[in-house]
Amino acid sequence: MRYYTKILIWENKRRLNKLIEFRNLVIDYFDNSHADWMVNGRIETDAAKTARIKINRTVDETHDIILHSGINPILTWSPPPAVGGYVRNIDLIQNIFNLHAFQIRADLVLDFIDRAIGIYESNHKSALIRIFNPFFYLGLVFDLIVELPFIAIGKLGFNRKKAEASIAGRMIKGILYLITVVAAFLTILNLLGYLDPVKQVVHELIGSKSAK
Repeated sequence: MRYYTKILIWENKRRLNKLIEFRNLVIDYFDNSHADWMVNGRIETDAAKTARIKINRTVDETHDIILHSGINPILTWSPPPAVGGYVRNIDLIQNIFNLHAFQIRADLVLDFIDRAIGIYESNHKSALIRIFNPFFYLGLVFDLIVELPFIAIGKLGFNRKKAEASIAGRMIKGILYLITVVAAFLTILNLLGYLDPVKQVVHELIGSKSAK
C-alpha cells in the first residue's frame, strides 16, 4: 500500500469510503454492546455480533490505510498504580475488541479514524491534480525500481517488511533511488543532446582540480 501522497483520486476516495464504513461499524458495535466486570469481554447483542464480523473482515486493511495516512494508532497505556505492571503500547485498531481490558474508551479509536479521514479529505484535491502530473508517474517508476529487490525477497519467502525497515534495507533503498534518479537525469540529457557538453564540463573540472 502506498503513502497517501502517492495515490490518485480513485484510491483516495476508496480509502475514505473504507474509513467511513469502518467508523460506522465501530459505532454500531459499541452502541450495541457493553462491558461487564463479571464477564470476560463485552456482552454483545445480535447487531454487535454482526458488526464484529464485518470489523474483523476489514480491520487489517483499515489499519494499513490509517498507517499510510501518517498516523500510528498507538496509545501508551499505564496500568493503575493499585494493580501495577508494565507500561505498554496498545494499538487501538488491532486491539479494538480488547479495549475494556485496559479501560480504554471507544471514542479514542474514533479519534484516530477521524484524523485519518481528515488527512485523506485534505489531500483530495492534490490526489486529483496528480492525475495530470507526469512527474508523479515518473516517481512511481522510481519507487518500483527501488522496491524490486524487496519484492524478490518477499517472493522467496522472507519477511519483506522487516528487510525494508532494517538499517541495511533503508540504505539500499536510498542508494538505489539515487542511482535511479541520476540514471534518469543522464538519459534525459542524452535525449536532449546535452550529455556530451556536460561530460566535457565535468572532465574539465576534474582536470583543473587534479592539476592543483
